[in-house]
Amino acid sequence: MIKTSEALMKLACALLAAGMLFTGCLPRDDGKDALVTEAPASGEPTEAPTEEPTEAPTEEPTEEPTEEPTEEPTEEPTEEPTEEPTEEPTEEPTEEPTEEPTEAPTAAPKPTKTPKPTSAPTPKPTKTPKPTSTPTPKPTKTPKPTSTPTPRPTNTPKPAGWVEPPHRPQSEHSSVPRLTSRSGRYSFYSQNGEQINLFKVDNAAYEQAFYVESSARKYAELINYTADALAGSTKVYSLIIPTNHIVVPDDIMAKLPGAIDMESCIAKEFGMMNSNVKKVHCIHTMMLHRDEYIFFRTDHHWTALGAYYAYRAFCQTKGINHISFGEREEIAMSGFLGSSWSLSGHDTDLLPKETVYAYYPKSGDATMTIYDENGNSHQGKIVSRIASYMCFAGGDNPLTVFRNPSAGNNQVLIIIKESYGNALLPYLVDHYKTIYEIDYRYWKGNVIDLAREVGATDLVFANCFPTTNSNAKIGQIAKIVK
Repeated sequence: MIKTSEALMKLACALLAAGMLFTGCLPRDDGKDALVTEAPASGEPTEAPTEEPTEAPTEEPTEEPTEEPTEEPTEEPTEEPTEEPTEEPTEEPTEEPTEEPTEAPTAAPKPTKTPKPTSAPTPKPTKTPKPTSTPTPKPTKTPKPTSTPTPRPTNTPKPAGWVEPPHRPQSEHSSVPRLTSRSGRYSFYSQNGEQINLFKVDNAAYEQAFYVESSARKYAELINYTADALAGSTKVYSLIIPTNHIVVPDDIMAKLPGAIDMESCIAKEFGMMNSNVKKVHCIHTMMLHRDEYIFFRTDHHWTALGAYYAYRAFCQTKGINHISFGEREEIAMSGFLGSSWSLSGHDTDLLPKETVYAYYPKSGDATMTIYDENGNSHQGKIVSRIASYMCFAGGDNPLTVFRNPSAGNNQVLIIIKESYGNALLPYLVDHYKTIYEIDYRYWKGNVIDLAREVGATDLVFANCFPTTNSNAKIGQIAKIVK
């Protein structure tokens, strides 16, 4: 019954609203006009004056106008049009306000769902720190590559500084060329907490030289003894080989404690030798070329070029023509690090590595036989293709014999030496039919007896300056002389 009355009431309201829209104003029982002036503006004059001013604006545009004109004229008008016209006005205000406000708030939460899109972007900024944290370790890894190049500038010479000196003969200076260091500094190396006789300047290592006059006199006496014993049969030469002390930069020499003038010291030693000894002043020739590559930077020995100037001085003293570089085949072996590099503890300041240059004898058919301490022999190469000072004459051996069928003479040479003498042999081979190279440190015999036995034309003492000032080494030489 209630539903039928509700339907009738809604139908009546709809008909009433339709009539008002078309007539403009409809009289009421109370003698007052309805709010016709507001009806055309809102489109819903029926419910505003009575009971449902809140529902009509919200639901009629969407649900009410479409559903109720179709359903209620078909179902309810036939059953009970007359039964309870009085009850509905009392019940309408109670039920509809209670139902409709409950539906209106349910639609209201829909706008409250809008924060969901706003909350979705919120976690996205929270994820952004993750990419910012990943770049953070990357800068920490960059020091690793930067730490490897760091030693390189200190370990290698500056591009504008050191330049490799010429390794082939240059025009002789009229005076001794002056050498100047790049840094103006020197420092000595140490081993086991004690300073050793080796110091560096820029990217080169040098041995400090000492002159001991009493030792030099003993050495001179041995040479005199040999020359006197062989006088008339064998010419005896003294070739004192300077060390790399002669190429220490002059600004360093001026402040180096205990620095000596090696050329003056060698002149004193020659002054102690008698007239039977022929003196080879190779230091003078080498000093005029001290700005060339005559000594290694990482090794205490001289280079093939340094030995060449001594060889040339020997030929001048002997009175023969030397064979120039242009008549010899040159070979080059790169990657050399020598004895000074080892003694320095592999100091990278001495880099870069060096190139060893060597020159074959002009006589292509010359041979070399090496004898060990037990007399066992094997063939060797006069010049070997190895990046080492050992490339010259097979290194250090008790006895090495060179034979040259193309020498054009029957001359025989005996040379008494240590390692410095090795670099002389590839040059001397061209001038003798036979050469006996003796390393006094390993050979057992008597050199005077050997000279007489083989009919030696010449006997050369080719030892470095430190040997001539060392009592221990002089004692070793004395064993093969007397």
